[in-house]
Amino acid sequence: MSVIVRLKELRSRREMSQNELARRLEMSLANVQKIEYNKAKSIPLNTLDRLCEILECEVGDLLVRVPDMKPDGDAGEAA
Repeated sequence: MSVIVRLKELRSRREMSQNELARRLEMSLANVQKIEYNKAKSIPLNTLDRLCEILECEVGDLLVRVPDMKPDGDAGEAA
């Protein structure tokens, strides 16, 4: 299972640059980019809360669980 961050989609819908988001989060541009490009190992809950506040969304809009693909191309567990 993987969790992806849909930050770019949500940020783009609001026509907000990475620089603007970083400024509003009081976070470095490099850290915003790590989150946006799914390179962050973890995201503190207070950062998730601020992201949702700024982007006017819910955590479930920002984080999406993606099942791993099996070698034969099927997702999920065997029955």
